[in-house]
Amino acid sequence: MKGNNFNENTRVQVPAALHLCRLGYTYLDDIPKYDKRTNIITPIFKQSIKKLNPTMTDLEISQLLERIVSEAKNDNLGREFYEMLSSNSGVRLIDYED
Repeated sequence: MKGNNFNENTRVQVPAALHLCRLGYTYLDDIPKYDKRTNIITPIFKQSIKKLNPTMTDLEISQLLERIVSEAKNDNLGREFYEMLSSNSGVRLIDYED
């Protein structure tokens, strides 16, 4: 009997990654600089926010990231972050159309 080649990678991680790529997500095998406090990949976050909010300056985007980090530290089960996502502040964090 040959050795069992089935493990978490072959049964879960690889199929999940393939499925997400088929849905349009990008697989990053070499993760660039990220914020260890939130696991947000900083360059991609800033690029995405700039795309969604073209009038925001780099400073405003950095301040937004710090606000998100600050709210993530609060022990409120993500309520403040949810409020930020769903508010009508004019800053878009999610592209609901694409």
